[in-house]
Amino acid sequence: MSEWGTYTLTDFLMFSPRVYFRLIERYNQEFWPLQLVFIAGALFLLVPAALQAPRARAAVLPLFSLAWAFCAWQFLWTRYASINWAMSYAAAAFFAQAGLLVMAALLPRSPTYAGGLRHHGGIGLAVCGLLVYPFIALVAGRPPATAETFGMMPDPTVATTFGAMLIVGQRRLWLLLPIPIVWCVYSGLTLWAMDDLGALAPFAVIVATLVLLLAGRFFEKVTP
Repeated sequence: MSEWGTYTLTDFLMFSPRVYFRLIERYNQEFWPLQLVFIAGALFLLVPAALQAPRARAAVLPLFSLAWAFCAWQFLWTRYASINWAMSYAAAAFFAQAGLLVMAALLPRSPTYAGGLRHHGGIGLAVCGLLVYPFIALVAGRPPATAETFGMMPDPTVATTFGAMLIVGQRRLWLLLPIPIVWCVYSGLTLWAMDDLGALAPFAVIVATLVLLLAGRFFEKVTP
């Protein structure tokens, strides 16, 4: 048992950082400019939802499920699984999350107040997932071609979806949290093992989401 103490996260990697980021680079090049379409489509949907347009709010989760399914199919299953066998299971989990998002859209939605902490926090989280996440590659010292974007890559898809769920004010959000949170932990640890600064982002997404959920519930109780 003492031998386990000699292992580090790097010892569990099945690939080198060069192989992983080259995979993302080729993936982005193959689908360009679909990344812009995904981002524009999400903004087109989230802006009216944030303004509490009923039809937009009702359409957010079902349409976001398509982004989860695309990410599961094209990145996790078709590409990432070729260098990491565990990604076949991750793809299945992402497909399951896509189904959960559709099912959640059938549940009653909570009223979203203009001054609500969850509502405004959700907007901020969604903006980070859509418009900030692509620049993490530059901050981490990687080429722009390795940028991660909503609908194409898991991390920004999770971040934007968390924000969207808070904007919509969907009830029983806790049912939708396990799969994205487990993914964020896994992704963060993987990037940490590769000494990439982007490792901080998935953990920050988890903390921000949980803080907004807990703080939002507290203020809802104390506000008359």
